[in-house]
Amino acid sequence: MQVTDWTYEEFRAFAMLFAANADSHITPDEEDLIRPTLTPGQYEHVKKRFLECSDAEALDTLLLCKEKYCSKPGDKERVLADMRSIYEAHHGFEQIEREVHHMFERLFK
Repeated sequence: MQVTDWTYEEFRAFAMLFAANADSHITPDEEDLIRPTLTPGQYEHVKKRFLECSDAEALDTLLLCKEKYCSKPGDKERVLADMRSIYEAHHGFEQIEREVHHMFERLFK
């Protein structure tokens, strides 16, 4: 499945995996926040796709999907709020995560 065929929930999961990986690892607590809106198969597909990407490829994927899923200010805020929930999942909003979040605020304009 092409990323352009993803549902919003798949795009959201990919963005949240990117956020979770800001500190170079994805914790079980973070995954527990990401999984609920997807079937197990969808989650595994999105996670596999994410893990196969370099950082640059993951950013390209998010930017490609941005037009479809973040065309309105409310959409952008919803994705950013989902990402923030990941940053705060296990240890608060650390410096690296604040920087990644700020980058996404700028990218999703």
